[in-house]
Amino acid sequence: MSSLKFAGSIYIGVRDLKAALAWYKDKFDLREFPGPMDDEIGDAALVSADEEVFISFGAPNPANVETRMFSVKDTKKAQEWLAARGINVGPLQVDRQGTHYFEMRDLEDNMIEFCEEP
Repeated sequence: MSSLKFAGSIYIGVRDLKAALAWYKDKFDLREFPGPMDDEIGDAALVSADEEVFISFGAPNPANVETRMFSVKDTKKAQEWLAARGINVGPLQVDRQGTHYFEMRDLEDNMIEFCEEP
């Protein structure tokens, strides 16, 4: 797998914006979003080349307990690709509806779920 194919749009609260942008660019092969940012989007954003992925970043919000989630076509390949890039990934799991997923942690310990619908 030469690059991770995933899709979704999420917000990630970070304490160190510069470090987070560098980490996500490196680990996920993303680039800076060229458009203007506003308060509702966040302080900065990254996007994939195919624009299937959009991650916005801003201040952490402890009240936001929403699960950050991306869709993938093959969770096993995605898990292997991320682990090979030095990302802390969890085991493959299956929920009650038969959705395959795994969780990963970023440099600030934010949890993100990658899932493959049955």
